Amino acid sequence: MKFGVLKDIKEGEYRVIATPAEVSMLKGDGHEVYIQRGAGLGAGFQDEAYEAEGAIMVDTMEEIYKQCDFVTKVKEFEPCEFGLLRENQIVFTCIHPAAHPEEVQALLDSKCIAFTAEDSHRYGSPNCEAAGNRAR
Repeated sequence: MKFGVLKDIKEGEYRVIATPAEVSMLKGDGHEVYIQRGAGLGAGFQDEAYEAEGAIMVDTMEEIYKQCDFVTKVKEFEPCEFGLLRENQIVFTCIHPAAHPEEVQALLDSKCIAFTAEDSHRYGSPNCEAAGNRAR
């Protein structure tokens, strides 16, 4: 499978959904991993660290959406991304469906397979156990 890690474009968001170590694990399982350049910089991960673990670096989000079967990032999709989603592509991110009906409609219209990160973690947050635990 081709995994794509997007650089988050939401203002004030500096996290990245995958570390170089996680790229190494995915590669070890036989997958290709595409990382948008600069995706990890705000979190302290240089592009070279991803490359050292075998990631394929790409310049734009459009390349990730076009090439990858599975696309992931930390925060919800921005309107400029809605038209890039495609049928049967798997996407994983925080969606917050009750707060973003236009995003939900874009996901439905694209016929992609969407997983909400906030609903798929045992503590309610994929970001850290403590954050999810406190949210209860």
